[in-house]
Amino acid sequence: MGERNASADAIVAAACRLLAELGSHDKLSLSAVAEAARVSRPTLYRWFATREDLLVAIAAHQEKRFYEGLAEALDTETTPAGRLDAALRYLVTYLDETFGVASPLIEPGMTVRSLTVSLPKQTATWVRLLGDAIARVPAVRAGELSVEQAAEIFLRLAYSHYLIPSPAPEVLLQCMRSMAGLRVKSPA
Repeated sequence: MGERNASADAIVAAACRLLAELGSHDKLSLSAVAEAARVSRPTLYRWFATREDLLVAIAAHQEKRFYEGLAEALDTETTPAGRLDAALRYLVTYLDETFGVASPLIEPGMTVRSLTVSLPKQTATWVRLLGDAIARVPAVRAGELSVEQAAEIFLRLAYSHYLIPSPAPEVLLQCMRSMAGLRVKSPA
């Protein structure tokens, strides 16, 4: 069982690195992934019979990485405001670090589909991890938005930064902090 996981994990990790280099799922071949993972093609096909199987595994890997990173960002924060600020900072940086600036421009249809599928689960996770912090957002306190709606808005704002990259991500973060009712420091 351990060998299976190690092989599959090595293949997915290699595929993620290769995808970052290629910039497009269309250019990703199973042969190139096998070479990058330093496994034989039969080993790769044993775990990922098709390219689509591998793409599903890559998406699951990236999703897991997102949730682990969010949990890590929140781990040291003890106040609701600190947790919300940490989550906002994480959102602003995660997509750029994971996919790079050009990725949504290369495959916009796949990008939008992926984000659409991810949004409900990410919203639910944000509500679960940050519900008390999001409840302090001024529009939520005023009864204008639910906690779920506010969480979704923050995620959609981060998605917009990914889809239409901002030359100044710190400005986006400052705007999100302001919307959250957090103290906003002037950009340096």
